[in-house]
Amino acid sequence: MKKINIITPLDVCSEQSFGSFYNAYYKRFYRYAYYYVNNVQTAEDITHDAILYYWENRAKIDPGTDVPGYILLTVKNKCLNYLKHLEVESEYGRKYLELYEWEVKARIMTLEDENYSDIFTREIMDIVKKSLAGLPKQTRDIFIKNRFEYKSRKEIADEMGVSLQKIDYHINKANDHLFNDLKDYLPLIALFIYKILATPSHII
Repeated sequence: MKKINIITPLDVCSEQSFGSFYNAYYKRFYRYAYYYVNNVQTAEDITHDAILYYWENRAKIDPGTDVPGYILLTVKNKCLNYLKHLEVESEYGRKYLELYEWEVKARIMTLEDENYSDIFTREIMDIVKKSLAGLPKQTRDIFIKNRFEYKSRKEIADEMGVSLQKIDYHINKANDHLFNDLKDYLPLIALFIYKILATPSHII
């Protein structure tokens, strides 16, 4: 039986520099990696990393280890991890594409069934509701009484037992808060402001 010539870490350390070792084995491992990953850059990276990993850790490896076999196993595992990662990405991409297609269809149906002003108004109202929900309760209550229940500042002050200055403070605070949340919509709000202010029940 023909004797198998095994190259051990001791052979590598005593006979070769990293450069000569790298050049001696790079092509064979690159071809192996490329066959499985079918990507030049990925195959190059996997091969380089596997050879470099062996070289940097060769002192810790058992002296009887077959070096090419060790590196080949490292390349194999890296290829396997890469392909599994692609599989996960592909599955995620497929699910994302299905979700995106469903969302696009839903938006098309909405745009076909409703006119733009209805959609825009509902979107603005949702932002207003969320914005007001983020205010302190007293500030929110005072703003709603003034803007949506059409109560005067004095009426609110008498009802809540606070000063007019306090009412002004809370109204200004709410206005600043809403302005910040709606700043991207301000150029268009004027077109629909009547419809928005005519639906206070959605806010309260």
